Amino acid sequence: MYIFTITLLADIYTSIDDISVATDSGCICGGMMVTIFKSMNYQLNQKNIERLIVKILKCTNDLVEFSVDSDRVTDIIRRHCTFNKIIFYGFTVLGCLLVIALLLLSPMKNGLPIRAKYPFDTTIYPYREIALAVESVAISSGMLAILSMEGLTILMCNYTTMQFDILNVNFENCNGKTANKTGSVYRKPNDTFMTRYKTCLRFHQQLMSTTNDYNNIFSQSEFFQMLSSTSIICLTGFQAVAVGGQNLDIIKFGVYLSAATSQLFYICWMGNELTYSCSVLDRSQWLSNWHHERFSSNVQLFVLSTMSVRHPLYMKAGPFYVCSLKTYIAIIRFSYSMFTLLNNMHTTDS
Repeated sequence: MYIFTITLLADIYTSIDDISVATDSGCICGGMMVTIFKSMNYQLNQKNIERLIVKILKCTNDLVEFSVDSDRVTDIIRRHCTFNKIIFYGFTVLGCLLVIALLLLSPMKNGLPIRAKYPFDTTIYPYREIALAVESVAISSGMLAILSMEGLTILMCNYTTMQFDILNVNFENCNGKTANKTGSVYRKPNDTFMTRYKTCLRFHQQLMSTTNDYNNIFSQSEFFQMLSSTSIICLTGFQAVAVGGQNLDIIKFGVYLSAATSQLFYICWMGNELTYSCSVLDRSQWLSNWHHERFSSNVQLFVLSTMSVRHPLYMKAGPFYVCSLKTYIAIIRFSYSMFTLLNNMHTTDS
C-alpha cells in the first residue's frame, strides 16, 4: 500500500497542470492514504483497543443481567444486531464491487487499470506484471483492511449506543417492577428504587468513560476520514460528471463515489444515534416514578444526577467536528462547492 500510494503521489505531482489527470489519481490516493493512517492508528493503539472491547462487552453483559424489563432489552439487542448485519453485508458488497470496478472494469492506462507513476516502463514484460501485482495487492489488501477496521469501529460505537438504550430502559424501571404475561410482579427484597437508581448512575459514569476512551482512540482517524471523504466525493464526482471518458470509467467512479458517501453516512449516522440515546436519559430519569419515593435525604443526589445525564456526549472527529447527520450534510455541501470550483477551472482551461 505504501509503494502504491507513493506512485499515485508521483503521478499527481507530474500531472499537476492537468486537472483531469491529477484528479484521476487523487481519487484513489485519498482512499489509500486514509487506509494507511487508520492502519497505523490501530497498530499504535492495539492494547487500548483491546481493553476498550473488553470494557464494552463486560458492561453490556452487566447491563443485561441488571435489567428488569427483559422483553424491551431483547428488542433493543435484536434491533442493534440487525443493524450490525446490515452494516457488515453492505460494506462487504460495496468493497467487493469497488475492487472489481478498480481492477477489472477500469480501462487500461499504460498497461495498468489505475494511473500511477513508476520508475520503469509498465507497458513491457515483466515490469507490467510487477506493477499490476503492486496495484492488485494494494487495492485488495487496502479494501480488506478498511472493511475490518470500519466494521470493528462501527460495531464498538453501535454497542455503546445499545448500552445507552438499555440504560434508558433501566432508568424507567428503577422501581424494579415489570409484569410478565400472567401479570405477576417480580422484585428482590433489597432491590429498592434508590439501589437501582444509584446502580444506573454508576453505569452512566462507566459509559461516559467508555465514550471518552473511544474518542481518544478514534477521533483523529475519523477527522482524517472526513477530510479524505470530502476530497474523494469531490474528485470522483468531478471525474464521473465533468471529465466523463469511457463508460467503464463512469462505472468505476460511480461505485467509488457510492462507497465513499455510504461509509461517511454510516459513521455520521452512528454518531447521531449515540448522541440521541444520551440526550433522552433525563427523560428516562423523569419516568422512573421518582415522585412515589421519599426524597428528603436524596434530593441533592437526584438533582446532581439529572444535571450529569444532561451533559451531551458525542462521537468526535478530531477537535473540530462531531459525527452527526448535520456534519454529513455540511460535508456533502462543501464537496459540491469544491466540485463546482473544479468544474469551472476545467471549463476555463478547456
